[in-house]
Amino acid sequence: MNHLPLTMSQVGAVALTMLDLGMLHPVEGVPAEPSLPQGRETEALQAQLGMPTVHLDDELRDFVRAHNRRIAWHPESPAGICAHKLASPGWLISSTEIRVALSVLHSASSQSVRASVGRHFADEDPEAWEDWVKLMRGSADSGLPVFFGPADHEGPWAIAEILLEEDFRTA
Repeated sequence: MNHLPLTMSQVGAVALTMLDLGMLHPVEGVPAEPSLPQGRETEALQAQLGMPTVHLDDELRDFVRAHNRRIAWHPESPAGICAHKLASPGWLISSTEIRVALSVLHSASSQSVRASVGRHFADEDPEAWEDWVKLMRGSADSGLPVFFGPADHEGPWAIAEILLEEDFRTA
């Protein structure tokens, strides 16, 4: 599995379950969003999205690099997945963060995992949790990050996907 659409309530259930189990942690020091180049806001946003119609000059290239550094940022020694990365779409979750989160999950008792999943997925299909864990395992096994991005069509609130190839978000 390398692609997982999630509704807002499913993301909330995933995040709360991970928080309960110690897999998700609030952090400080997240870099600020870089300023859009004056008068070039539309071009900058198109460049940020990787649209091929934009000519990347030095100013836009610097903006995109700063943006990509921000969305990929994590502490040097993460204690799990940074909580802000599940609070809103648009973040890269590193395979390092995911490996740490999975090691915490594997050290948790099966009873505590079942209790947390049961509590937070009471109104949701618990299969979303299982699919999330499969996606994390795919990232950990491959060493590739997960992009937790906005949905590109009507329906889910966000889409989590393992970046399978060189992508503008990792450049």
